[in-house]
Amino acid sequence: MATEVYLDNNATTRPLAEVRAAMLEALGDAFGNPSSAHEAGERGREHLRIARDAVTNLIGAASGQLIFTGSGTEANAMVLGSAFARRTKARIVTTNTEHSSILKTCEHMISVGSEVVFLPVNADGVIDLDQLDAAVTPDTDLVSLQWVNNETGVVQPVRQAFENCRRKGVPFHADAAQAVGKTPIDLTKFPVDFLTLTAHKFHGPQGVGAAYARSPRQLQPLFFGGDQEYGLRAGTENVPGIVGMGKAAELRHQRFATVVKRVSKLRNEFEKRICELLPDVRINGQAASRVCNTSNLLFVGIDGQALVAHLDQDGIRCSQSSACTNQRPEPSYVLRAMGLSEEEAFASVRFGFSEENTEQEIGYVTERMVKHCLRLRQFRRQFFPTSQLTGEIS
Repeated sequence: MATEVYLDNNATTRPLAEVRAAMLEALGDAFGNPSSAHEAGERGREHLRIARDAVTNLIGAASGQLIFTGSGTEANAMVLGSAFARRTKARIVTTNTEHSSILKTCEHMISVGSEVVFLPVNADGVIDLDQLDAAVTPDTDLVSLQWVNNETGVVQPVRQAFENCRRKGVPFHADAAQAVGKTPIDLTKFPVDFLTLTAHKFHGPQGVGAAYARSPRQLQPLFFGGDQEYGLRAGTENVPGIVGMGKAAELRHQRFATVVKRVSKLRNEFEKRICELLPDVRINGQAASRVCNTSNLLFVGIDGQALVAHLDQDGIRCSQSSACTNQRPEPSYVLRAMGLSEEEAFASVRFGFSEENTEQEIGYVTERMVKHCLRLRQFRRQFFPTSQLTGEIS
């Protein structure tokens, strides 16, 4: 058994060996500034071109529609900031379960006079399309939806939402950080106005993302300087990181169906075993469509933070919420928006699988988890015999 079983792949994935090799090669071969006119600069430009083509092939876009950024958060800020730049007081429609990079940006926009409509979600974390239709008015500047939720893996009805916006002439943004490489995306058939992604969710490196724009002229730069990235993202490009993103995109594009099938099988087997051995476990968002790799489990009667800590001691890495928020001693705002109580949210743990996980690891994790859950529940009953947590078994 490996010394570490990594099941926090929604937070970040490990760059594949081929990705690491490509980045090392780029560090040596492509050290020249891509903006320089000489041969060394040309090598850097060629690496950028190859990587851009690989990423756009994965999502079905044209090379000239992709802007490399320093992260998915930056890409999101560019898209929302562009809506704000078009009008001093913009009007945005989004949901209350978006990634923190969207929610925090929206909070800032509200503070300077813009209007943001936060749509609620149902018990499975899905929006109501009729509520979206009512919220999208002619003066709406942007609708921004997270394609796949980073905590639950729940898939939003982005295609229907986009069609709704297209009929009304309202720009639509899909935050696809958790969707790219896990669910089919072909922007030639599904031409959203904006889509954002990040490399480290599909075995690329951290610190590089991208913003797609159907018409890049709709984007506005966040800061100013050189003419890199079509004048929309000033600063010398992170060539090794972009090369790594391109290689990861190339690999996922080549074996997309195989990876999705294998990861789905691992996730489903994991949930089946856990629910058989611990029948009081609930799957958050189970009735909704979910992406292939994500499992968010509610362990009734268990302190989720304690369970995560015990599993960590066994070398099993998982988390309770988004990596961008899980250092805060608060229950998941995503799960609370789905109607879970504070105690239920604290009792929930997220497991994110990847193509690197194995069936052997699933067996080990299941065995350790059952052991820890039984001990934690026994401890709770001993010291808190009057617990009223809904659904706890005796």
